[in-house]
Amino acid sequence: MKLFNRMILAIATAVALPLVFAADNSLDDHPGFVDFSSLTAVVNVEPTVEISLKAPLLRMVTNLIRAKDDQAAGLFSELMQVTVNVYESNAIDVDEIANSMSAIAENLDGQGWDRVVRVRKADDHSDIYMRMSDDAEIIYGITIMVAEPGDTVMVNIVGEISGDDISALGRLFDIDEFDELEVANQ
Repeated sequence: MKLFNRMILAIATAVALPLVFAADNSLDDHPGFVDFSSLTAVVNVEPTVEISLKAPLLRMVTNLIRAKDDQAAGLFSELMQVTVNVYESNAIDVDEIANSMSAIAENLDGQGWDRVVRVRKADDHSDIYMRMSDDAEIIYGITIMVAEPGDTVMVNIVGEISGDDISALGRLFDIDEFDELEVANQ
C-alpha cells in the first residue's frame, strides 16, 4: 500500500509541477512585469528587505481593508504581484548598478513603458517607469529602480491600476498627492 501511495504522490507531483510553474511563468508575459535578474546578479549580496506579494496574499489584504475603504480594496484586488528588494551594502558598485539600470531602462523604453522620473546626480541614480494601456486608462505596471552609495532598491508592481485606484490608495494611506488625482480625473 505504501508503494501505491508513493506512486500516486509521484504522479500527482509530476502532473502538478508543470501547472505551478506555468502559473508563475504567465506573470512573466504580463505587460507590467519587469525582470530584475540582471540587476540582482550585479548587486551580488543578499537583500536586507525582500517583499514578494502574489495574488493570493494580495486578495487577503483586499479583504482586510475592504471595511475601511472599498475603493482602495478594489486596487489591491486588481494587483497580481508586488515585489520589493532593498540591498544595503557599501560593497555595491554604484556605477555598475547604474549601467545595469540604464540597460533595463533602455529595454523598458523599447517595450513602451513611460519614464516618469529620472534622476542622475553624482552617485544617485533613480528611474520610475509606468506601463500604460494604449488608451492610458490603466497602468499595467510600475517599476522603481534606485541606486546610491550603500543602497539599491528595486520595485515592481504588476496589475491593472486606474487613476481612481491611486486616489483611493492616497485616502487609505493619507497621501494627499495621490488623493488629489481623483479631482484631476473628474
